[in-house]
Amino acid sequence: MELKKLFPNNILSSPDTGIQELMRGFLIRTNFVPAVRHVIGWRGLKESFTDIEGWTAKIKGFSGIFGLYFEKIETNDEWVNGRFAVNYFPDPDEEIVEQSSVQAALFTQKEDYLKLVRDFLSYSDLCELFNIGIVNLCVNRSEDVLLLGLESISRQRVIAKDGISISRNGSTVEIVEPGGYDQDFPSYSTALAFYEVLAASISFNIGEPPAYLKKESRIGSEITYDSSGNYWEDFSEDLQEEYLYLGYGKANFEKCIEKIAKRKAPFKKTVVWKEGDIKIPDYKDALWWNAHKISDYKTLDKKALGIDDRPQLIVLTGFLGSGKTSFLQNFIEYQIQLNRFVAIIQNEIGEVGLDGKLLDHDYSVIEIDEGCVCCTLVGNLKNAIHQILSRFQPDYIVLETTGLANPYNLLNEISEVDELVRFDSVTTIVDGINFEKSVKDYEVVRDQIKAADILLLNKKDLLSETQIKQINQKLRELNPNAPIMTTKRGDINPALIYGVDPQDTEKLADREKLQKESLNTHHSHEYDCLSSIKIDLNKPLDRELFLQQIRNISKYIFRIKGIVEFKDNDNPMLFQFVAGRYEISEYRNSKFKDRFLILIGQNIEKNLSVYNFSSAFS
Repeated sequence: MELKKLFPNNILSSPDTGIQELMRGFLIRTNFVPAVRHVIGWRGLKESFTDIEGWTAKIKGFSGIFGLYFEKIETNDEWVNGRFAVNYFPDPDEEIVEQSSVQAALFTQKEDYLKLVRDFLSYSDLCELFNIGIVNLCVNRSEDVLLLGLESISRQRVIAKDGISISRNGSTVEIVEPGGYDQDFPSYSTALAFYEVLAASISFNIGEPPAYLKKESRIGSEITYDSSGNYWEDFSEDLQEEYLYLGYGKANFEKCIEKIAKRKAPFKKTVVWKEGDIKIPDYKDALWWNAHKISDYKTLDKKALGIDDRPQLIVLTGFLGSGKTSFLQNFIEYQIQLNRFVAIIQNEIGEVGLDGKLLDHDYSVIEIDEGCVCCTLVGNLKNAIHQILSRFQPDYIVLETTGLANPYNLLNEISEVDELVRFDSVTTIVDGINFEKSVKDYEVVRDQIKAADILLLNKKDLLSETQIKQINQKLRELNPNAPIMTTKRGDINPALIYGVDPQDTEKLADREKLQKESLNTHHSHEYDCLSSIKIDLNKPLDRELFLQQIRNISKYIFRIKGIVEFKDNDNPMLFQFVAGRYEISEYRNSKFKDRFLILIGQNIEKNLSVYNFSSAFS
């Protein structure tokens, strides 16, 4: 194991920052490979900064949010150890809240609780209140051996000697009886779930499983306090301090463990496993043993299934102040909810064109957030995409142009990146308030509208019905084909304009259900009679008849995706249609038998007879 190949910077030249960079690398490298992060168990990651570095994260099986932050560095002649505190912030409706302390439980009911959690590093009392353990990340001086440790207690138990009472409506209400538990939280099992995901991420990154495992337990203690503010600790036979260590590489891990373990009492139980031994039953199914194989497996699997894993490219344009940023924020938020990641390329040179070079070829990513990477384009588009894909694997790439950019100038460059991305559409945000003046005075505004595959008339809440109709008429004159949708603050369900991916066959039914729910429940959207419908196809189609129907399709049907079969070809085909353009490509997953089309548009029931449409294709 050679960490220097993964992290060229000298980790130990500045141990404080080096260890934090190492942890950051393990987290981010995993989370920006969609298939890998999903299998390992990540469901969201966000960096948090104050004077220290930390992250909030969601993982599979937990509705609450984990927090991880750097606490301190410990060094000796052979090892450098970074101690990271682990927190768990329960979902307010999660049952585990009842096992938290009364103070913590009340905190979860605050209106701004989740907002505070996202910025938890700014609140030291929040960090202390929800702490559940410590993760140790240790590296030896030669940087070829790594040890990952977890320290926690089986249950964080706090006893209120005199009970807890509160005043409510003039009466005293007892919420904890004298001698009862103020807190009895399952800290170790909760922290272990996060540790397992982190360990699997490390195995994936370094390309090998652990070569060493040690689990130690010793008697733990519970805390008792009284109404005078006095508190004390007592050992309890049914509580255990738990220590778990995984070692990567070859070294005397015992020495490192001796340095970092704080011994308060003798160990009751110790289990050690070394490479070549039979796996310990409690951990034989842990993903950290096989996570290093995930990347190869997924790559082979995608090729075998014919799945196109290129990210979708969306060009987002619109005049100054039209609402592109608001739309983009809503788009990213929506993708985060579906555990997808978005790369944003911000074109900072606008009308000058896409000539020049990248500002910083070594570090084009300037911001990493939950579900998003962001970089600045001051060079050609292909180089920018290469920079992103060399480090991350986003689900979407959005090229956000400046307000003065003409999207026609991008068309040649888009054709050059076909092997890297799947071009989706040009989405143009139209400023409803300033439409009349801007479309009259600026040719670039007219070109942004003409070049659009999708038009979003923004700021509808500030327009009258008459104004909306007049603007729609002028937009239709400039662009007869693109669907026009009205929005408020750029807020629209992306599923309506960017559709679904029929190649993602793993949980098709769940995705259809999610799409139907999102059409009605995502925020408080009003969708102008937008909806979707699925048409099952039970026999091969006549290609010419099918394409004739597509060419004559109602202008109100602006998105179609699906898997079809034609009479003149034995292989299933992937069909995609947007704003008058369509693409047909071979779909090589022979195991997937469903044939269907998913249509998205306005007033579908009125503008499309499902019976006639499907029978014409049969």
